Amino acid sequence: MKSEAIYIDRSKRVPVLKLNRPSKRNALNIEMWKSFIALLDDAYNDPSINVLVIKGEGDHFCAGADIEEMKNIFSERKISSELASVTYEAQKKLHEFKKPTIAMISGSCVGGGCGIALCCDFRFADETIKIGITPGKIGLVYSLSDTKRLVDAVGFAKSKDILFTGRLIGHEESKEIGLVDNIFKKDKLEDYVFNYVDMISQTSKHSLISNKEILGMIKKGINDDNEKTRKMFINAFYGDDFRKGVEAFLEGKKPNFS
Repeated sequence: MKSEAIYIDRSKRVPVLKLNRPSKRNALNIEMWKSFIALLDDAYNDPSINVLVIKGEGDHFCAGADIEEMKNIFSERKISSELASVTYEAQKKLHEFKKPTIAMISGSCVGGGCGIALCCDFRFADETIKIGITPGKIGLVYSLSDTKRLVDAVGFAKSKDILFTGRLIGHEESKEIGLVDNIFKKDKLEDYVFNYVDMISQTSKHSLISNKEILGMIKKGINDDNEKTRKMFINAFYGDDFRKGVEAFLEGKKPNFS
């Protein structure tokens, strides 16, 4: 097993951004958040990564913040400002990541771990999942950007329930309320995620990135086409992927997109 606390694992057919502190349930410290930002840049620039999959090493996705590290905030006030900045930057970068993203979740998915999952386009989990947001249990406040992503996923009423109680939610309820998209047996989750990545990877990368950008615009409240989206629509007709797609369709073959 790699010694890095966070890295891109290339040992299987699909590269995976892996949180790697299993003895701490993959709890995140400041250095991990900083590495997370750099790895997102690496993953975006890596042509072998069509879909970014994120998972935790071992039996858990991520237990949230490293509480041992947070104890230092009492003696060094600047740590809280640094933590706020780096977690905001990392999650914003993930939320706005141009390629599709998947959180592959087992076990604990709490606090910052749940925040990472909510930044992803898809959240696929197994039956061991215990997911929640618990800052209220230690006197902290969930940020507005994190809270907005929670509200987008589950609505206001359930967001109040999750934040006010700090309770952990099991697999059935997490799917029912929209915290996760689908639940699988523990030994089936990875195969499903990797097959889903394969399915996405067969489509046009230009279409993927453009469609994700347009969905992001809609989420921000843009409800009608503008000059940019009209150009995106029209220019696609003159792109290499459209030519390849049409030719392959007429020949009864699968397109080989660049």
